[in-house]
Amino acid sequence: MTPVRLAIVGCGAVSAEYHLPAVAASDAVELVAVVDPVQERAETLAAEYGATVIETDHARLAGGVEAAIVAVPNRLHAPVAEDLAAAGIHVLVEKPLARTTAECDRIAAAAAQAGVVVAVGHDFRHFPVARLAHTLLTEGLLGDVLEVDLRQSTGGNWPYASAYVFSREESGGGVLIDFGVHLLDLLGWWLGPLTVRGYRDDAAGGVETECELMLETGGGAPVSFQLTRLRPMRDTVVVRCARGSLEIGIFEPEVLRLTLPDGAIMAGGAEDREFSAAPMRTVFQRQLRDFAAAVRQGTSPLVPLEEGRRAVELVERAYAVREPLRRPWDWPEILAVTGEAR
Repeated sequence: MTPVRLAIVGCGAVSAEYHLPAVAASDAVELVAVVDPVQERAETLAAEYGATVIETDHARLAGGVEAAIVAVPNRLHAPVAEDLAAAGIHVLVEKPLARTTAECDRIAAAAAQAGVVVAVGHDFRHFPVARLAHTLLTEGLLGDVLEVDLRQSTGGNWPYASAYVFSREESGGGVLIDFGVHLLDLLGWWLGPLTVRGYRDDAAGGVETECELMLETGGGAPVSFQLTRLRPMRDTVVVRCARGSLEIGIFEPEVLRLTLPDGAIMAGGAEDREFSAAPMRTVFQRQLRDFAAAVRQGTSPLVPLEEGRRAVELVERAYAVREPLRRPWDWPEILAVTGEAR
């Protein structure tokens, strides 16, 4: 396969830590350009990874590359991806695809008009346990899904290059759209269409750090979804089915535990030597290979635009029915009633 001539748009942490190392190790793509409004940042990464073109404006890529990875702040996903698609450039857009479904639809319209591929960076689908769980659940090997319970913590140690995640305007929200959108994508991939039944968070006019989301599967099974940046949780999904319960932890911890109706337990992982040797490098290389194949062969990427939109729609619907997540230490009732602390 002839390498795809590629640009990286956005030189923040995810590009420096994951996308560019994956590009450097891949024979499916050829890095041509790096783009960032901070020229020094683009120059540093271009020198490290051998890009010959350095730009501060993605509009200058037209005619010079075939594809681009869009790794800019959430507010810019739609305008940048729309511009690139309209210029005939295939795009892999970091998660979330956009802040709203309306923004997703703008990308979709530009891509349809130009006939280009749009893939979405929900890289969790490339984790071995996630793939095995997908097979077990979509093939119906455990019978009908009866109940789902997801509890996930996510620390604040990511080396962000800017403070955009603390702005609702820049990011679109807090922990739900920043990290929870990954989990919503997995749930949709494993379980099919989901409906929002209720949502609470601690945003209080800002961006949320904790949330509780109540969903329902197409078959009527309740899905409880708890997400936090503030405290440890078990970091797994438990799917209770007619023929047994499956506990899934795709990474940190890596868990695949099947409990049968008689109480017997089978526990382990998904054997994958390449992943075990270098987990994140492997995940991003596989994502890149999948994107390049979609560009060259005209196939659908593992995470196509419409499925990236599906995850954004769930976030959007949750925010639309937001209620306060009240805890005794955060929300004394006197403050809620009078607006005054006493």
